[in-house]
Amino acid sequence: MKLSFLCDMHRQQLESKTAQAIRFWQDGFDTAKFFNEQFLWTDAIPHAGCAFETAEILITNKEIEAAVAYEWFFASAKLLVDALEGLRYRVEAIQVIGMAISRFDRELTVAETDKTLILDYLLKLHWSENFPSHHSDSEGFIQNSSSLTLQ
Repeated sequence: MKLSFLCDMHRQQLESKTAQAIRFWQDGFDTAKFFNEQFLWTDAIPHAGCAFETAEILITNKEIEAAVAYEWFFASAKLLVDALEGLRYRVEAIQVIGMAISRFDRELTVAETDKTLILDYLLKLHWSENFPSHHSDSEGFIQNSSSLTLQ
């Protein structure tokens, strides 16, 4: 399964028009949430994926408060993972969590970010209920991807 949801034209449009990106994120998130609640995973995935990618754009363009962008990104990732898990697309769900971890890792390198908030989201991703204790070492790339280290 391809884990790319926005076409280039829509991506460019959303990158330059924050108000449109906010509306697009909200519509995608709400639609995906509705479909997830109805167990219509196949219908939810494209909407959740678009919300996930749009939330990343909102983190990048820094036009809205960072805490809001982080929450929307995390919530969208969880929604997308839930839909993928509903169809038993385990590998893809793990890839989405890995992408979210990588994005938050990059935010840690930005000078004026709330490191505590980012680390909180990283902890939630690392210890998500979507990571049962029986993961194999081949999935260890996620555990090793973050600068977050637990002692």
